[in-house]
Amino acid sequence: MAQASVAAGFCRAKGDRISMGTRVSCSRIECLRNAVTVLVDKDYCFDHFCSRCYELLERNQRMAGPSSSQEFREELAELDECARRALEISFSRMELNNLDRARLLDILLWAGDLTTSLRHRRTAPPDLPGPARESAELAGRGLCEAKR
Repeated sequence: MAQASVAAGFCRAKGDRISMGTRVSCSRIECLRNAVTVLVDKDYCFDHFCSRCYELLERNQRMAGPSSSQEFREELAELDECARRALEISFSRMELNNLDRARLLDILLWAGDLTTSLRHRRTAPPDLPGPARESAELAGRGLCEAKR
């Protein structure tokens, strides 16, 4: 994951060569607005950045969980990048109204919640089928009562 720097109100990955006066357009088709950040190697204006983050967040929330270690790392990286870019924009020199700040905060908090949930699902014991789960719950209650 590349670290990003905020220069002249534009968040780019370190190592990217851009002169300070260069304006980069949003990578979405037919969008003529200036890009404010890069997400997954594409330039986005503020509105399209928020839209893309919400698409990624909704997709990650719907997924049952990664099936491999590689998918797990990729999902964490996507969530981390959304959160980092939202934070960078909020600290940039870009003028933001309260709605813009609320959207960035929502993205940051939602990405954090999904990251925590994703890590928990990765380390949680598997769900047991009906009768096995009931007997495990009963055994757990018996242990709790025995400790009293």
